[in-house]
Amino acid sequence: MKRIILLALTLCLFCLSAAAGPKLYRHPEYDFTNLRNIKVTVINNTHPENSGNFHAEAMAEEKMLSALYSAAGKAGLILTDERAGGPIAPTGEQESLLQRNKKAPKTAEVRIIINYLGYRRYKVPGHYEQKTEYFKEKRKDQWGKEYYVEIPIPTQVWVPDAYHNNALMDVIYNVHDLETAAVIANVMDRREREYEEDTSGMLGRSTKDFLKALKK
Repeated sequence: MKRIILLALTLCLFCLSAAAGPKLYRHPEYDFTNLRNIKVTVINNTHPENSGNFHAEAMAEEKMLSALYSAAGKAGLILTDERAGGPIAPTGEQESLLQRNKKAPKTAEVRIIINYLGYRRYKVPGHYEQKTEYFKEKRKDQWGKEYYVEIPIPTQVWVPDAYHNNALMDVIYNVHDLETAAVIANVMDRREREYEEDTSGMLGRSTKDFLKALKK
């Protein structure tokens, strides 16, 4: 029984740690140590319009590509925009992934799905907040010398309706093999930052983490 409970706790801790950052899949036999070139063939923005309380980032695809260029430069990779040609078709190579990948490839194809990029706007209804004001009162000590004391007076202050924004990014990076077009790595990254509209910081961190995880 103790072993079952310990196993359950371990699984819970694993789930919590997995939810704390980007979720990564890598082909178990694929070696990325020699990766030098990234060809971006697709950036698909599935929610380019405002909807409900979601406000879509203008020029989301261009901002994603710009962040990737910056991250690639810092990671020592050469990134090229190949979107005009679309996804790269398989060459028909019959050699298995296991056999071919004894030598790490220098080039990989990346297709990106932007599920959400922008911010959510939330309404905070009007409400009362408890505050303390201090009133100064003049007094005299036993020798007749005057002095002041601060007396706390609790009050309620009405705070009117307000709005705050949470920056939101939900992206999937799919890495494909050039010969077979098979998915050889996949990163799902979702981030949200309170009281912000600008997604630039999240994009920068996300693309950096993606390439770092890919080469690790």
